[in-house]
Amino acid sequence: MSNHRKIFSEEVELSEIVLKKTNQAFARIKQEDTGYMKRTTTEGRKLFKTQAAVMAGVCVLAISSVSAAAAIHHYWGRGMKGNIQASDIQQQVLTEKKIAKVYNEEPDASMLAVTDSGITIKPDTIVVDDRFAYMTFNISGYHVAEGMEPGFETVDVYQGDNPEDENAWVNMSGSMYDGIIPNENGIPVYEDGTAIGFDEEGKTICHYTDENGNMEYIIQASIANENDSFLGKIMHVNFKNLGTLYKAEFTPAVEGNWNFNITLPNVSSAQDIWVNQKIAGTDFTMESVNISPISMKVNYSVGTAPAENEDNLDIPQVAGVVLKDGTRLPYLTDGGGVRYTDDSKRNAYHIAGYDRVIDVDAVAALIVWTFCENEMVEIPISQ
Repeated sequence: MSNHRKIFSEEVELSEIVLKKTNQAFARIKQEDTGYMKRTTTEGRKLFKTQAAVMAGVCVLAISSVSAAAAIHHYWGRGMKGNIQASDIQQQVLTEKKIAKVYNEEPDASMLAVTDSGITIKPDTIVVDDRFAYMTFNISGYHVAEGMEPGFETVDVYQGDNPEDENAWVNMSGSMYDGIIPNENGIPVYEDGTAIGFDEEGKTICHYTDENGNMEYIIQASIANENDSFLGKIMHVNFKNLGTLYKAEFTPAVEGNWNFNITLPNVSSAQDIWVNQKIAGTDFTMESVNISPISMKVNYSVGTAPAENEDNLDIPQVAGVVLKDGTRLPYLTDGGGVRYTDDSKRNAYHIAGYDRVIDVDAVAALIVWTFCENEMVEIPISQ
């Protein structure tokens, strides 16, 4: 975690949750180089991926504009709108184009629910592109005392039939949706835009439940190999035992297993854009970008690779975008990673997801963090 940056005029002691979300907003692009799968709520496991698994024969679709309302209104779940924010029109278009899927609209929706120990969990909404899968699951029948953080003992996410096969693993992060989202400046606020509240002990007041008393678990998964693709794959999501979390320690409350096999959409929403722009202050050239409404992959050529400083490779990373109307989204990216493609260090890439949906055709430039005195530069892209 990076050093805390003061964003208030007075000395204020922030709770752990708000500190984490605020620091992520200001330093969300400091990401690891290795693949990672979070197998429990308290433990992680690093791995290296070697085998490419490109999905062949998938449909390809470029979203030219997120501007037309869908014929049937689609409602993304509360957790998905907190996981990756989207306007109403964006929700309609991505769902109509089958990039997103709302499970409550499926004719067999009731058959998708899994009940164990009186707790029912069912898939709610998914949004997928080649590199990232955002998934939310609705939880009913489980309640925790006010001020407690609900969670699972373990959550396993993998592809294929063997969860121990390294080719099946993905990068994953997940948590109960707490009702807190970043605003346009990357500062955490409640869903309605109001400032974060605190209880008498200074803890963040989180809104885990909706008006019906249900909760949602949100997952962000990304490929662990740059040549892999999620399109059309089957994703296994296994939840085990419910309880509460406090300072990364799990306290069990309900024993149970809730397992799902999710078939991901096979429609690509990404566009390839040739850039060929030198990044000022570095020896990197941005060759191209593959960009979708929910993630991007940036490809670099490298003159002389900078000296590595511990785990920091100093590869430029896209932090946000500038839209054609002048709107700046400087804290857009959320999750992903950077790597050199081989030991020669002549080429590198940055893969990043977003915290909100964007219209690819509206993007005029990328905001890039160069790590040269923490400078941000803008790289124009043409489409």
